[in-house]
Amino acid sequence: MEQIMENTQQADAAIIEAEARRQERMPFGRTLCIRIADNKKREVKSVRGACEVLIDWPHSRRGPVYQATMEVIQSALSGKTSAEESYEAFLAFAKHADVLV
Repeated sequence: MEQIMENTQQADAAIIEAEARRQERMPFGRTLCIRIADNKKREVKSVRGACEVLIDWPHSRRGPVYQATMEVIQSALSGKTSAEESYEAFLAFAKHADVLV
């Protein structure tokens, strides 16, 4: 009986961990391709990827659109908005910054 309970707890822990990893990544339904430094291309496939791009974004190019996009991304990472809302915000940001490929 103890073995069954231990196995059940391990299975529950594995499910919780897998869900946490999935939520952390929060994949976009489609991939966005943008230009980054030195005209290199980067594929952005998730909320986490969009967040990484924004964190690395040059301070001199940050403005109200950047701030609004970052707020949506952070909101998604905290579970308050969806990956789709983040995708739309990041797409608008990429168009505004003229980096969409």
